[in-house]
Amino acid sequence: MKISSMLALVLGAPLLSGCSSPAPTQWRYVLYDDSHVAPQADYSGLTKFTLARSLLLVQPPSKPGGAAEMLSVPAEALGAGTHYGFQPLAPAAPPQLTTYEGTRLVHSLVMNANPAQRPQAPVTVTAAQNTAAEKGQKRQPALPLAVDTQRLMEQPDSSAGTRYAVLRNAGNSVAIRFDYGAVPSDAIATAKLDLARASGVYFHSACRTATLTFLSEPLKQQQFTVTVADPNFVQTVALDGQLQLTSHAGCGVDQGLKGEDGATLAALNQNIAQARTLAHAWATQPTADQAQAMAQVQPAPRAASAERKAVAAAKAAAQQRRQQEEAVRSSQVQQPAAVQLETFRF
Repeated sequence: MKISSMLALVLGAPLLSGCSSPAPTQWRYVLYDDSHVAPQADYSGLTKFTLARSLLLVQPPSKPGGAAEMLSVPAEALGAGTHYGFQPLAPAAPPQLTTYEGTRLVHSLVMNANPAQRPQAPVTVTAAQNTAAEKGQKRQPALPLAVDTQRLMEQPDSSAGTRYAVLRNAGNSVAIRFDYGAVPSDAIATAKLDLARASGVYFHSACRTATLTFLSEPLKQQQFTVTVADPNFVQTVALDGQLQLTSHAGCGVDQGLKGEDGATLAALNQNIAQARTLAHAWATQPTADQAQAMAQVQPAPRAASAERKAVAAAKAAAQQRRQQEEAVRSSQVQQPAAVQLETFRF
């Protein structure tokens, strides 16, 4: 059963109103920084987790001649205010977490029960192709690639917006447009979380609907719509009784845990690892507008002019060679008598 926005708003009310939970607090949230720069504190006994950001994993077509495909997969959010932990204050255990392989991303959370794993398979979104734009397409896309959505939503802004960027790796650059919707009405700015009153709830990165459009070849006009996680805001769920939560592969949580699906979990962990590697290889570089993004992926005018001159010179040279060859063939046709005289010579 998916948690509605209204339910999450009501259950997350203690964060906003300051009301305390009727049950005695047995654990607390701790915001920590495990970098080498920040002063180190005593985090013993801390069950750590990290808010999620989304990486958009763009993969080659599953069938020859088909459209590219894209997954929205979780990755650990970067920067301050994204690393948390449960710290017990009483003999009773804090919520039990399972995380995705090699990460501190919460996969499931269980209150007062033994957790079971039920991963949700990531939803593959096929590009909406612009056939007219692709008829003259000759370049092949350098896939797979990954888009870091946190780079496109760095500043906290609850409203909808549009960002432009260039994706770069060695020898390749692609211009993109990223349109994202507003955060849900129950979302809370992460910077305004009152952890002293948050022990009765679980919070996760807020979910937004987003559309990625490729602006340059070879994926020009291919478009994908997915759900992404924005760690600048969080949504809350009350923690009580035997509550069990399972994270979505894209963003959000569902109540309840069912039987383990090892194959699905393995595939999701593989996608997460692949997207993380590709996000290091492909830099997501925001630009001021579309014109700037397109200018950065198109050849400079001087280089383009030189290329046109070189092509024209090559065509002229080829034409000259053809004319010379035609002249030679014509001269040979005009001398049949000489060949005929040699034929009758005894």
